[in-house]
Amino acid sequence: MKLGFVGLGAMGLPMTRNLLEAGHAVSVASRSRPPIDAAVAAGATDAGTIADVAAAAEVVFVCVPNSPDVVAVLNEMLPALGPGKVVIDCSTIDPDTEREQHARVSATGCGYLDAPLSGGTVGAERGTLTVMVGGDASVLDSVREALAPVSSLVVHVGGPGMGQVVKLCNNLVYAAQMLATAEATALALRAGADPAQLHQVLTHSTGDCVAVRTRLPVAGVVPDSPASNDWKPGFMTDLMAKDLDLALGFGARSGVPLASVAVVRQVLTAASVAGWGREDFSALAKVVLELAGIT
Repeated sequence: MKLGFVGLGAMGLPMTRNLLEAGHAVSVASRSRPPIDAAVAAGATDAGTIADVAAAAEVVFVCVPNSPDVVAVLNEMLPALGPGKVVIDCSTIDPDTEREQHARVSATGCGYLDAPLSGGTVGAERGTLTVMVGGDASVLDSVREALAPVSSLVVHVGGPGMGQVVKLCNNLVYAAQMLATAEATALALRAGADPAQLHQVLTHSTGDCVAVRTRLPVAGVVPDSPASNDWKPGFMTDLMAKDLDLALGFGARSGVPLASVAVVRQVLTAASVAGWGREDFSALAKVVLELAGIT
């Protein structure tokens, strides 16, 4: 297929590589030059502009940081969109904003899906992302060939904007897991427990969760965890904070209290103020450990 990709960040660039390896032709555009050069080296075509990406491709992926970025990208694309094309927005943005994008893109005759991702940079590199899709089921069926090289699971979760809703639900659970994991680790260390033994018990008990398995915040316990790798981000602190802000806003509009989200958001703020905003979001544990007097 003739594909396009706008936004070659931590997720977009490895996704583009997987699309190329699957034999698709991919035209690209991004804010900075280095990822474009990396994509071209892997076999992509530098389209030059976002509008040119949309003009050249049957299916265009968009993967940018926030709601205003998606709106800006689509502003540039709209003149080149029409019947026979599909835009897949893999960004994580406000559900109501996403529904507005569905409406204006669909008005051109172009198909549109919101398709946020779970799996982090590791999943993007391995092509094992989970994709939660909002939009028309028939549009999704028409682009499954394009989604296959980047994902191990694609779930149609409902109409326009529902992909974003489910993604925010996923991330609020993950963030709460991480804070609980940080607090449990601090409590165990303060009492003199062996963190490796803590990890062994938790992963075989009712405390087991993804945050415990992948992000216990003690170097050396989980070899490929951020804590064991200088807090290299699989998912940055500032991006998790942005997603929790989206969840809090949508929760307020929906009349749903999100007390745990509000607490985690404050700890993420402290992590960002401390200079850890571009580290993995599990760096929030450094705030908890410092408050507990553990360095």
